Amino acid sequence: MIRIILTDEQVKAAQQSTETVELLDQHGQLVGYVSRPPEASVIAEAIRRLNSDGPWHTTPQVIQHLESLEQE
Repeated sequence: MIRIILTDEQVKAAQQSTETVELLDQHGQLVGYVSRPPEASVIAEAIRRLNSDGPWHTTPQVIQHLESLEQE
């Protein structure tokens, strides 16, 4: 694994961000993104939903539904 040490200013900006942070090189070219880990409440809700009885939909079903909404 490669480690990159951030400056104090970069750390502060990343910690204060509520959105995904874009990482750019010195020429302004996109290198990647950094997202904060989800909060415990978000993880707990995801686990609750995974353990529920559904209803469950496949990806093709969801896409078909979204496409039908576009046609309205």
